[in-house]
Amino acid sequence: MQSDQLLLFERWQKSFINEKKVLNMSKSTIMNYSNILDKLYNYYSLHEEKVTFYEIDRDFIISFLESLGAIATNTKNLHITVIKNFFTFISTHNRESIDYRNRFLDLKAKAKKSEPEALSDVEYTILTKYLNTPIKPKSFIQYRNRLTLKLLLFTGIRASEVLAIKLADFLLLEEEGVYKIKILGKGNKERYVYIQTDTIEYELLYIQEYILNSPHDGKNSYINQTTKGRVMIRSELYTMIENLFRKLGIKKRGVHLLRHTFGKKMVQKNVNLSTIKELMGHENIQTTMIYARSDEGSMIRAVK
Repeated sequence: MQSDQLLLFERWQKSFINEKKVLNMSKSTIMNYSNILDKLYNYYSLHEEKVTFYEIDRDFIISFLESLGAIATNTKNLHITVIKNFFTFISTHNRESIDYRNRFLDLKAKAKKSEPEALSDVEYTILTKYLNTPIKPKSFIQYRNRLTLKLLLFTGIRASEVLAIKLADFLLLEEEGVYKIKILGKGNKERYVYIQTDTIEYELLYIQEYILNSPHDGKNSYINQTTKGRVMIRSELYTMIENLFRKLGIKKRGVHLLRHTFGKKMVQKNVNLSTIKELMGHENIQTTMIYARSDEGSMIRAVK
């Protein structure tokens, strides 16, 4: 026979799930909610003699999460979200004016910080050697792909940012020997990145001539367009880079590792972290700090 406390839990759970059904939540969402609350119910059934239902607090929920064993951070946070929603529902509807919300304030599992994957020195050499070889056959697609790769690798911009660059965004600073490039970053925030003129001039001039002589929109044209004048989409960019890496024998995947490679190279050159932060468009310098972690090679060079 169920105790009064377990009946109370069950009654609130049924009411909570019923509301989700009435609000037309998807079946999979409702199933996830039910499964998580069933696990919490089973755990509570082992402790209900010591803790009344309305006494469930942060420590109790943490002990419940610990009882789940080694689960992924995202899975743990899903449990926390469901539990928070459940007790917020109770806070809103119970007649005893019991408010759980402050009990679970800021309860969240933090993901373990992992070292960002970047190209190794050998892989970096292979890629840069490829980027410096003559283009054969000479075609717009070949020049476009080469320019895109150089921008990603040597400026650290994001995939979405490189796809948003137009011809008009390039400004030649002749005395400094660099191109100043306007970037539209996260949250539509503008910033500038810089790249040596001779690094991309060969490709950029070819693309500029091709686009300006095409029936498309000239200066307002995106550099990452197809031969039909359509802007490339992310999946096409990923496929292009994946195919190249496979051809070069680089087993790593993804566009973002080029950004990570840029960040690590900047740190190895002893560039100020604040400067790296601005170049990469980080909102917080703590994000930039992940590139400052010393690898074995850096430590060996330091003692030498």
